[in-house]
Amino acid sequence: MRVRRVPVRLAEIVVTAAAFTAGCSFPGSGDRGQVPLDPRPLSGVLVTSVADTARLREHEESAVAECMARRGFRYEPERTSVSERAVTTNPYGLLREEQARQDGYGVVGEILSGTRNHAPPAAHHSTDWTKALEGTHVEKFTLPTGVVLTYRPDGCAYRGREAAYGPGWNRLENELEGLQAAVMDQVERDGRYISAVATWSSCMWKSGYFFDDLQAPRTELARDVESTDGSDRALRSLGRKELRIASDDYVCERKVRLHETVREAQRDAEESTLDDSTRADLRRYQTLKRKALRSPNRNTSTRPH
Repeated sequence: MRVRRVPVRLAEIVVTAAAFTAGCSFPGSGDRGQVPLDPRPLSGVLVTSVADTARLREHEESAVAECMARRGFRYEPERTSVSERAVTTNPYGLLREEQARQDGYGVVGEILSGTRNHAPPAAHHSTDWTKALEGTHVEKFTLPTGVVLTYRPDGCAYRGREAAYGPGWNRLENELEGLQAAVMDQVERDGRYISAVATWSSCMWKSGYFFDDLQAPRTELARDVESTDGSDRALRSLGRKELRIASDDYVCERKVRLHETVREAQRDAEESTLDDSTRADLRRYQTLKRKALRSPNRNTSTRPH
């Protein structure tokens, strides 16, 4: 499996970041020893580094290939690119100072650095091959949030992940992802968060931007990308705009103490959402993932037995 890291930042491609940050005063930036806040739901338990994500996906794909081989089918492990931006982006849309100055929101940088994934043409497989991979026996279970998930436990895609991590992994991961979404939803409905975002929006308005929520800058930039002619010159110009917006965005986030507000609202949301059972699930998830990372590389053979 091929994994591509993304070390190049937007500012390195379009222009030095100093051109946009000169004169900007970041509240609290004088204390360089202070660790910037980057609140993540569930203490970031579901976040995995680029390197670990690569190893885990390789582990999964190898297990799927072994399952398919036992059923008499050849399976080529999927070639996957892991974007560092996808791992480091805050789920609430909050920015870190270095990120804002050097990479903005990652919208244009992902294109200019050539890391946007382009899916290869779909391979054509027999009906039996597809049934072996995806399964045919349909089961359902309901998450604590009320969401009903459909899965096929007899497929190699499902069984491969169970073999890679341990029995019950698929259900456990889905339950925790649902729990994370529930915590984030509660945070974003918290009065403190709503008030802080409104104050942030007013701060951005004073800088010439009209954004109602933290995702609005990304939405606007994505729309701008679609409206360009796709030339390198046009994208670099848009990249400079992105860095300006992100730098101003970060200043406003810090002025209104948005990171601190999210942390406080998230703490309260987790206190009301998590119980002994869900905390045990989080510990089990961490244990299974660590065990998978410690496992030796599987001897992958996609040849059918």
